[in-house]
Amino acid sequence: MTRIEIGEDVVVRRGGQEIPLPKSRKARALIAYLLFENAPASRERLCELFWTRAADPRGGLRWALTRIRRALGPDEGWLKADRLTVRFEVPGEAVSISAKGERLLALVAGREQDDLAIWLADLRRRMGDGEPCCDEVLPGRVAPPEKPHQVVRYTRAQDGTRIAYATMGEGLPLVKAANWLGHLEVELDVPVWAGLYRELAGRYCLYRYDERGSGLSDWEVDEISFAAFVSDLESVADALGLERFPLLGISQGGAVSIEYAARHPERVSALVLIGAYPAGWRFADPHLRARREAEMKLVELGWGDNSPAYRQIFSQTFLPDASPELIDSFNRFQRQTTSPANAARFLDSFGDIDVRHRLEEVRAPALILHSRGDQRINYKVGGDLAAALPNARFETLPSDNHIPLAGEPAFGRMMEAIDEFLRETG
Repeated sequence: MTRIEIGEDVVVRRGGQEIPLPKSRKARALIAYLLFENAPASRERLCELFWTRAADPRGGLRWALTRIRRALGPDEGWLKADRLTVRFEVPGEAVSISAKGERLLALVAGREQDDLAIWLADLRRRMGDGEPCCDEVLPGRVAPPEKPHQVVRYTRAQDGTRIAYATMGEGLPLVKAANWLGHLEVELDVPVWAGLYRELAGRYCLYRYDERGSGLSDWEVDEISFAAFVSDLESVADALGLERFPLLGISQGGAVSIEYAARHPERVSALVLIGAYPAGWRFADPHLRARREAEMKLVELGWGDNSPAYRQIFSQTFLPDASPELIDSFNRFQRQTTSPANAARFLDSFGDIDVRHRLEEVRAPALILHSRGDQRINYKVGGDLAAALPNARFETLPSDNHIPLAGEPAFGRMMEAIDEFLRETG
């Protein structure tokens, strides 16, 4: 038997033992509503009632239900009308809701059901209206389609730049910081990224966005810098309205994630960093600095040419184990992500990244994953990063690619490690 009391707070007891509930007051109010309405209710109705002003109402619902399931358990029957007897206690009045058969019998100190509906409406108003997150009310993972459906929206950065962001999948939210060579729509058809994003969308509610100067975001921008990248992540996170979430950072997106986590420790529950580095190429040895300076000039002169020769430099160092066909597709994709001038500006800005002084300020647990044969960022950089973060674990992956590709053993191990880590920290 489970009893739920709603007063100044909500208390759930099972067998006399209190069960920790989500801190969200809205999640608690949602428990009351679902029981009264003999759920499952439609997701559209729940979004309409609880998240009318949120930027991503379905994301808000998703996260609230995920937290409720985690607390009550998928088999506890909190969505089953024939399993629960619940008691809500409100200052000055008591509400008993008994579950029996296929419908709920509501008693409010002798009042009619309409009075209970009024009380619940007032409860929703008192709970507020801005907190995000599930598309499906019932537990259980549904296998993702070959190409996951995504919804693209826009928000404005602090300087007015339009930033495109996308939502796909369901379950625990996972926010991915943007990294270079991205395009929200095109990348879902490019093997380099499609395998990773489809897998993540099958496990989580995945939020991605395009960096300023690339993809579906504004290309004509005054500033392309590390400070702007962090500001853009802040704008997207605020638009999503997520209260707390794990953050995924790949390559230079790792440094952006670290800076965000240091600035907003109350919002980041965990960090997953893949092929990441804390300091840019201007802080590296003279040989690497010379190579990156040469790459910038080559990119500026040849990025937009029909010949892929210039872009091949990046393809071969990002994906040394890839097939010729995959390399060709990645070459074509690069040209679609940004302009030649912006590509050079990106490379220039990456050289100035430096979050080493911020590492000790990061409080979120971190998982550092790095390919052992990474030709862009040596795996020892990942090891040093893990050693400098206060609460980090480090794992190398058996791959030469900057990001392991779907189908290779390292990819499977990478996904397992992410799942294990987020289950522990979620």
